Amino acid sequence: MRSHGAFARKIMLGLAGLGFTTIVAAQSATYPTKPIRIVVPFAAGGSTDILARMTGETISRALKQPVVVENRAGASGNIGMDAVARAQPDGYTLLFTSTNLTLNPAVIDKVPFDPVKDFAGITMVAFAPMILITRPDFGGESVKSLVKYGLDHPGSLNFSSSGAGGTPHLAGEMLQIVTGMKMTHVPYGGAAPAITDIASGQVHLTFTTYISAQGMLSAGKLRALAVAANARLPVLPNVPTFAEAGFKDMEFGTMFSLLAPAGTPAEIVDTLYKSIKEASANPEFKDKIAQQGGYMVVNTPAAFDAYIREDVAKWAALIKRIGGVGSN
Repeated sequence: MRSHGAFARKIMLGLAGLGFTTIVAAQSATYPTKPIRIVVPFAAGGSTDILARMTGETISRALKQPVVVENRAGASGNIGMDAVARAQPDGYTLLFTSTNLTLNPAVIDKVPFDPVKDFAGITMVAFAPMILITRPDFGGESVKSLVKYGLDHPGSLNFSSSGAGGTPHLAGEMLQIVTGMKMTHVPYGGAAPAITDIASGQVHLTFTTYISAQGMLSAGKLRALAVAANARLPVLPNVPTFAEAGFKDMEFGTMFSLLAPAGTPAEIVDTLYKSIKEASANPEFKDKIAQQGGYMVVNTPAAFDAYIREDVAKWAALIKRIGGVGSN
């Protein structure tokens, strides 16, 4: 009798699983039937939030459902990202995030999610490269002249960042590796003070995004020397890339991307991807991203999943190479 009961339970579980699969398939076919929530793991008003709201509007128009953006900031984005990793994989809770997704596991102990296993990539919407900025009256007019100064005056240069372990900090560390310069890292509690102290002369240089430095660049209080990307930025057409300036392996920036919890049906992921892909053909969509100091990407879910794996490995290797982050 016990054997018969166990067999019956297996049959019931199998039928339940079949029923669940049928329900998911039906939901995928009719998706979406209610509002979609996009979680942004940072405060409102920043680049990630701005692009998330633009992406949300795009999805809403294409799929004819409201899209609500919810800011859940804290722990370098880990709180909001973990919330989505634990959400139901039904396409109604999505994540719009930045490079913190792939960088945090390399610089923070016990990150509560796995960026590869716990998410289904939908697409990278945009990429905003770091730019190297200095005061207009310091270091000459090119990266080569700045590097010459740094090599001629060992240990005299310092560079600021928005915090130890962030992309600006790691870009500065990589600049030392690529050029042979020795600089002192000065971490701040955010991008604004790190940039302000460049203009005031307390720090020599920093890496930041165009949108963060736009005001001071336009006012002539800062100068951009190079873009850490494989192509020039449309908003800074006269600023060369590091490769053009003679320095390879200096491609650093922030990716802005849309993801769903792992296990979200492929049909739903594809529906969301196609809604953004169609919008990317509109010049206005591309122009809005360019205004943020980035460029449009919109790659396929498969390509984006591959990027996530590669980026996680890249950051882990760099952190190992520089011996950890600390405050150095």
